[in-house]
Amino acid sequence: MNIIANGLTLHADESGRGPLTLVFLHYWGGTARTWHPVMAALPENLRKISLDARGWGQSDRPEDGYDIATMADDVEAAIAALGLERYVLVGHSMGGKVAQLLASRRPSGLVGLVLVAPSPAEGKSLPEPEREDMAGAYAVPESVGWTIDNVLTERPLSPTLRDQVIADSLGGAEAAKKFWPYTAISEDVSADLARIDVSVWVIGGQQDKVDGVDMLRRVVLPSLPGAVMRSVPGVGHLIPLEAPQAVAASIVEFVDAELSSECRTAKQPEDVPAIFDSALNRGDLDAVMSLFHPEAIMRMQDGKTIAEGRDALRGAFAQLIPAQPEIRNGVRRVIASGDIALLLLEWTIRLTPPGQDELVERGVATQVVERNADGIWQLRISNPLGID
Repeated sequence: MNIIANGLTLHADESGRGPLTLVFLHYWGGTARTWHPVMAALPENLRKISLDARGWGQSDRPEDGYDIATMADDVEAAIAALGLERYVLVGHSMGGKVAQLLASRRPSGLVGLVLVAPSPAEGKSLPEPEREDMAGAYAVPESVGWTIDNVLTERPLSPTLRDQVIADSLGGAEAAKKFWPYTAISEDVSADLARIDVSVWVIGGQQDKVDGVDMLRRVVLPSLPGAVMRSVPGVGHLIPLEAPQAVAASIVEFVDAELSSECRTAKQPEDVPAIFDSALNRGDLDAVMSLFHPEAIMRMQDGKTIAEGRDALRGAFAQLIPAQPEIRNGVRRVIASGDIALLLLEWTIRLTPPGQDELVERGVATQVVERNADGIWQLRISNPLGID
């Protein structure tokens, strides 16, 4: 189908039906059909819409507008034209960068964000030789083939999918091919990422040579409020084509875990900070307290007071919630031993106390979490001030 959005005609592919829509955004060189294997593996009760970005596939091919902000405008206008009331953005690589910027605007109807090997919103600074190599990667079939084999994939693609990737990459508008490596990949659109107020999952390929798992953990996760990481073994950058079943399974897990009406529980140590952020940011005191072990203790912000037990902790958080906290914890490291794990976190919190200006605080925290008899991880020791 075609959508009139932001002064352009954008092509989209659609399947499934239901109250929740997944909006798929492709990588630099891809098209809407990059997502077809994932869409086919998802349940029919999820509506799926994959877009051709401007300059790619069957969408219009203007001479300009390939910056991240304008492409985010395109997607926002397409969503409005479609009248979507409840949707999840699913962005891959370049599409993941666009999705991050759009989510930071808090658009109406957005309920979740799934990022597949996303390019960092902070931008990537490329050496000139690498930039030139990228700019020529989609020039002829041979250069695309070399890029597929040596840069983009770990698992061999089927002949049909390989031909598709070559055709899609060659078929992009020249302006679209050039603007990403020379400009858009290095754009910094991270200024408002802390405003993202929906659940975020990041999916990475363990053998990705473009946006690898180490980079995702070091750069992307700390920038996103409460983001949860999932990795797929044995795949490279083209995760939607190399492992569509795994991506689809993660999306279903995301929808079930993040968007159901049930209270979410931590099944892994690194889930605890993300659930905590979500609960505190929506002011759900009961959900916050469910994360704490009955004998939990917390070192308070004055560096001296220790709140022991749930009653003391509930009182502390009850005093904090009127300040409308917006917190994000980025997991820097997890060290686990049996039923105990140590977390190292980088955090930022924005507070707007009644009648006062906004306050922003940052720090490094250490937390000890413990797995209970039901297999759920809970906070046992919380130390927001880290080693200070």
